[in-house]
Amino acid sequence: MVTPEDVVRHTKQTVIFMGAAFGKTDRFRARGEGLGLSRWPFYFGARAGVLGDVDAEVVTAACGFFSPDLVRNAWDTARAVVPLTSLVEADVEECTHWARTTYGDLPELDQLADLAERVVEAAEPTDRPLFAAWRSLAVADEDPASRVAFALLRLREHRGASHLIAIHEHGLTPLRAILAGPGVDKARANGWSEPWPSLPATDPMALARAEQRTDELAAAPYAALTPGEREHYVRLVGQVHDAYEHGQHPGQA
Repeated sequence: MVTPEDVVRHTKQTVIFMGAAFGKTDRFRARGEGLGLSRWPFYFGARAGVLGDVDAEVVTAACGFFSPDLVRNAWDTARAVVPLTSLVEADVEECTHWARTTYGDLPELDQLADLAERVVEAAEPTDRPLFAAWRSLAVADEDPASRVAFALLRLREHRGASHLIAIHEHGLTPLRAILAGPGVDKARANGWSEPWPSLPATDPMALARAEQRTDELAAAPYAALTPGEREHYVRLVGQVHDAYEHGQHPGQA
């Protein structure tokens, strides 16, 4: 019997990567440049624009793992140059394009979309502002690949916020979690700079427990599916992953 925890074990890397892969393309970068925005202003404006015209402190809290200075500079730049609603629209359009060109020809996408959307609807929004905002955003696109893409985007935001919840439960800060895991290169990439805080020797163990807790929180909404549906979901998500891995994505560039 496939449990909710089994689903997360088999699909979490796909959700983490595929839920945001469109934002790593040359096309996405060029879209931002066409709007007059460099990498980070376009990233934060497009991702967090669903929160509305809030202060950068709110975006920092929602995104979690980026330095406050990086977020404020990028967010304030984005707000000054392009309306946030336009940035969200651009994000939606790029997500749609990427999904259709990456795995739009796969069979049973409508079934995967139905299952994934049920999981999204069952997910807990408390302490997950970006997930809640993206879930409440009405997207008038009934294409199955697009529906799958938006479900994966939303589930990725749910998992990301769940990880923030988990690291705080285990006494970590976002920066300490990065340093105890990916390390200083990732910290620098996310806008943090030296001097680095002193890390307790227990931080790696706390991070491992937080990762387990994240899996538990991410698994909860899959209880909305039957064991048979969960098995089917895992198989279909695997097909989406394989389509990307096999290079069936001519629209990525």
